[in-house]
Amino acid sequence: MLRHVVVPTSYLILLTCGGCYPNRAVIDPWSYAPLTSSKTWVPPKNVKPMALSDDSPELIEQNDPYSLGELIDIALRNNQQTKITWAQARSAAANYGESQSQFFPEINGQFTYSRNRQPSFNSSGTITSTNPSATTTLGPASVTDIYYTAWTPQITLSYLIYDFGTVRATSEAAKQALYNADWTHNDAILTLLQTIMNDFYTYLYQKQLLIADIANVETAQLTLQAAQTGFDTGVRNVSDVLQATTQLLQNQTTWAAQQQNVETAYTQMLSDMGLPANIKLQTQNLPTDLPDKEIIPPVETLIAVAMQNRPDLLAAEANLRSKQQSLLASKRQFLPQFNYNFDIAKNYYNKGLHDVYNFTSTFTVSMPLFQGFYYRNAIKIAEANRETAEEQMKQTEIMMIQQITTFHYNVHVAYDTLQFAKNYLLAAEEQYTVALSQYTQGTNTILDVVSAQSSLADARARLANAVQQWFTTLANLAYATGILSPNYLSPFKNLEEIHISDLNSTNEVVSNEE
Repeated sequence: MLRHVVVPTSYLILLTCGGCYPNRAVIDPWSYAPLTSSKTWVPPKNVKPMALSDDSPELIEQNDPYSLGELIDIALRNNQQTKITWAQARSAAANYGESQSQFFPEINGQFTYSRNRQPSFNSSGTITSTNPSATTTLGPASVTDIYYTAWTPQITLSYLIYDFGTVRATSEAAKQALYNADWTHNDAILTLLQTIMNDFYTYLYQKQLLIADIANVETAQLTLQAAQTGFDTGVRNVSDVLQATTQLLQNQTTWAAQQQNVETAYTQMLSDMGLPANIKLQTQNLPTDLPDKEIIPPVETLIAVAMQNRPDLLAAEANLRSKQQSLLASKRQFLPQFNYNFDIAKNYYNKGLHDVYNFTSTFTVSMPLFQGFYYRNAIKIAEANRETAEEQMKQTEIMMIQQITTFHYNVHVAYDTLQFAKNYLLAAEEQYTVALSQYTQGTNTILDVVSAQSSLADARARLANAVQQWFTTLANLAYATGILSPNYLSPFKNLEEIHISDLNSTNEVVSNEE
């Protein structure tokens, strides 16, 4: 006998809506791709482009032009890369905290509620069974549905008693990974400072070139005026005017193109600061008072300073220690683990029935015997990771020494070049003045004036470049030594306490491979 079960329509609708509703992709996936190779993909109407961020940048409101220090402060507030490394450091800190949870017992609570229905057979009628040969009476029987309810609260406690230091090594690896993330964030700040300083001096250099181009145009106009005067008086021919006009147009073209270079350098500086390129900031000009190169310590002292301050080197050291601890944890996975588990629960039934509290107390010792060479390969992976981290640290150290040596040499070259550029400009100005005076007196040709004019333009450009190189090489040297870091020489030694013997201190990384 079949029994029809009536299911409410609302219940069916709930099941349909609550399940996994497929879309057209299940039967026609190509409809979500471009129709042909020659057509572009047309997004559906529910796909809309993201709106531009309306978060206003953090700026220091002031009427005076921004100094380099104020631009750096704005960059530290707005740069996206430092915010990314900061978030990554916080994630690594939370991961280290998560690794500490294994030192505590684990307590879980569980509550189970069940509703059951079971048939019960009793004598309240007859059931007859018929077969091809005979009819047999089985006896009186009836079926009654019995409902009962049970709910069970349960608490489970698990605790790792001892594992020969596997968990501790894993936690130590997480801590060193945290240090690596912290130093990486410091390195991002150090790199940002170097980038902003280079951008600042590059922008000012392009502005100085623009000023020099304007001066070149004025000089060319002065030459053209002298040539035109000589032509008007009949002492010069038209070729002089044409030669001077050509030089003027050439300088005007250079000046027009230089305006684009200034704008490009300006937008690049804003982009590295984390600001939109359409913001207008007025900056200070290049400093006029230049320091003496004698303030630069010897290269060996700077290398010793960098060994204790370069964040990328310290991050590489922390990464190596993290890989060493991971290797140690991998080797200790072969050792036994001692665990304790305790379960306690009580069952309640309908009509007030319940049992007494039941519990299970278990002490186990477990040890991996064979798992398809999983642990052996895990050790090999950890050893390879440790070797990679060790070579990365050595590579960072070699690169750091190369940078310091190069930038230290560049500072001295930039200083000498700056002195030569100053004298070159003075000589070029005097040469042009003399050449123009002799031309007006008729004792030389327009070629002599144009030559002196070209030398003057070159001297102005070289002086602007020499000033920029002086400041950028100083900034790069400061970056290479790590002294741009906010933690300059703290909590490390003072500069006067650093000796060349400290150069090898970085290599003395504790190696725990037992």
